[in-house]
Amino acid sequence: MTFFESKQAAAVLKHALLKRYIPLFVGKTGSTSAGGRVAFVDGYAGAGSYEDGQDGSPILVMEEAHALTAKARDLHCIFVERDPEAFGKLSSAVATQGVGLTTTVLHGDVEQHLDRIKALVANQPVLYFFDPFGRMFPLASVAELFAGRSKGYGAPATELMVNFNASNLRRTAGHLTSPTALPATLAGMDDMCGGDWWREVWLDHLPDKDSAEAAVVAGYAQRLSTAAGGAGRWIIDVRNRPANKPVYYLVFLSGHSDGLSLMGESLSLGMQDWRHFLHKQEYAGSLLDEEYSENLFKTLEIANTTAWTHEIEGNLERLLAEGAAFRIIDRYGDVYGSALGLARQTHLRAAWARVYEAGLTTTDSKGKDLIKKVITPA
Repeated sequence: MTFFESKQAAAVLKHALLKRYIPLFVGKTGSTSAGGRVAFVDGYAGAGSYEDGQDGSPILVMEEAHALTAKARDLHCIFVERDPEAFGKLSSAVATQGVGLTTTVLHGDVEQHLDRIKALVANQPVLYFFDPFGRMFPLASVAELFAGRSKGYGAPATELMVNFNASNLRRTAGHLTSPTALPATLAGMDDMCGGDWWREVWLDHLPDKDSAEAAVVAGYAQRLSTAAGGAGRWIIDVRNRPANKPVYYLVFLSGHSDGLSLMGESLSLGMQDWRHFLHKQEYAGSLLDEEYSENLFKTLEIANTTAWTHEIEGNLERLLAEGAAFRIIDRYGDVYGSALGLARQTHLRAAWARVYEAGLTTTDSKGKDLIKKVITPA
């Protein structure tokens, strides 16, 4: 069975992120956008669904768009697909599922449509989603997406989630030490990475290929951020199993702290969906009944919650011991520590309550958005 025939665990996480994040992004940015209009651009949309009938990203996004109309939000769904057969299926899916929505379906390579897309999303918030199968979106083109967009307070948000193909990187990097290296293959990766800088980075970290991969991905994300005008970023490694190497990395860019913190919340919930998918796979066909299996999963999640809360509690104790008040968002990575990308505000709130009860802070854990709240040492 091929990737396109059935959804794999990596796709479960990707789709969970979209379903979790899109309502938050559209809800927040659409509150100040004319007519509540917000755009979503899927540059590699595919056929809309897998061959076994499971929904792909276009169907999932249109479902969210329908739900958001009840909140006076108009999500303009823009889908691009280059493969003629997949484009035909996508067009049919949009014609059926997109009734009542604002939709645009474009045939061809997304790079060829950039000018038109930029015109379609002008003066409105936009989330770009580039998830190609194989060849990645060129880094130089990222700058085009952000060029000419208004910046600063009150400007419509411009965010990007892009797939960095780990398998492609590993295969291509093998040419760096091969006597039969193909220059064209290396040049292709140069194009995707915005230069040949990645070659030296990879070689400098050998023989540790995992370290080399991490360094290249970090360098790529940093260059993406620069191309986007200094946006903040998340690097999300996407795997089919916890012990497996990443299939790809999703690099998320946002110029606003709200976008970054909301993605953190979405990632935590998306990872929970991913773990649940794997749990059901593991026990499918076993002698355990469904209720027992679900209770077992809940027990495992309680253990995770306990571990993450203790991790955050310890980090808060250490940071408060430094003697200075701080906003969580300004020390986000330090606060979450090893629970980064796994825990969310509910775990932060529980940990915060514990340090408050212990008398280590004079600031309670009440309030809707703890991420922006200042915590003060006792």
